Amino acid sequence: MYILAFTNSPLDPRSGSGKTVLNYTGGLRSLGHTVEVSEPKDYEWWRSLRRASKVRLAGGAWSLIHAKLKAQPVDLMEFYGDEFGPSIWQLSQRPRRPFLVAHTNGLEMLATARERSYTPAPLAPLGRLYHDLVEKSHDWFSTLAFASADAFVALCELDRKHVLNLGYYPEEWTAVVEPGLDPEYLAVPWRGEREERIVFTGSWIARKGVDTLIPVMTGLLSERPQLQFSIYGAGTPPAVVLSAFPAELHPRIQVFPRLPEKDLADGLARAQVFFFPTQYEGFGIALAEAMACGCAAVTTRTGFGAELRDGEEALLCDFEDAPAMTSALTRLLDDYTLRQRIAQGGWQRTRSLTWEANIRKLEALYRQWVVTPQRRCGVEPR
Repeated sequence: MYILAFTNSPLDPRSGSGKTVLNYTGGLRSLGHTVEVSEPKDYEWWRSLRRASKVRLAGGAWSLIHAKLKAQPVDLMEFYGDEFGPSIWQLSQRPRRPFLVAHTNGLEMLATARERSYTPAPLAPLGRLYHDLVEKSHDWFSTLAFASADAFVALCELDRKHVLNLGYYPEEWTAVVEPGLDPEYLAVPWRGEREERIVFTGSWIARKGVDTLIPVMTGLLSERPQLQFSIYGAGTPPAVVLSAFPAELHPRIQVFPRLPEKDLADGLARAQVFFFPTQYEGFGIALAEAMACGCAAVTTRTGFGAELRDGEEALLCDFEDAPAMTSALTRLLDDYTLRQRIAQGGWQRTRSLTWEANIRKLEALYRQWVVTPQRRCGVEPR
């Protein structure tokens, strides 16, 4: 197959989205397919501007997509992101065209719905008007992207069920293909005895639940003089993160803006508990990495977390429910048997998350879809 892929995130292997796109496209290439992938720096208009990024990405992608289709016949196009909605809709109207796949790293319409709950709209009339216009335009992009494609691939079942509930696709034109984990995590041996330490991995932003994490961890660290707290991949200077906590707790909080995979896996393998109070995840690879390293996890029902068995593979809490999260963390720290059961269940759940197996699953789907008469009226396989 000749495949064109477009992604709205940079192809940075240090980010979850970048790593996923790189591994899927590279994996398909290694199986003999021709795969060309474009990232924002290849097509974004006026990159120095900060506003209207969705419009600038959409316009630049439109131009590049049509130039590439003129140069080379294409079997399948996959789009990571709703910025490509106008292009997907326009392509879907053609009688003979590539097969169109909305391959999401995270469903923007679900992420936006969650964001509305923890980021209230401005109160000033003009600010509120601008905010509402932006939200409506984002909803329009998402509807075009996910209602116009021929098929949908998600990283988690929650996202797939959402588009099915909206009636965008028949079930057979949707699939979940989970990402894989790097060998540094899958190679960590089971270790029962660990330090009294809680770990969080993720950017220091509201979407990762830091507004709930701060009071929960402040309370636990204040009550437990031996407890340590490590923050990996904050992407923010340590001083900024530490400023959110009382000064007397700083000696027991370690902040690492970025770490090599091996060092991160080693750090996770020493900790008892992983705390991930995220507001939304397309998958949540940080959670899976921690579970693969033997941490007992406390998380929310989003992405990979929504598919875990509560009380067996993780302890699940509602969004922003600080008392429940504090209780769950306390139970795991105090109850060795419970902590071992949760950690073992999570460790077993991640054994299937290999890139090789999931790339082959994606390839099999694409082969099947491309040769099957497409569901859009009047479109035939090339």
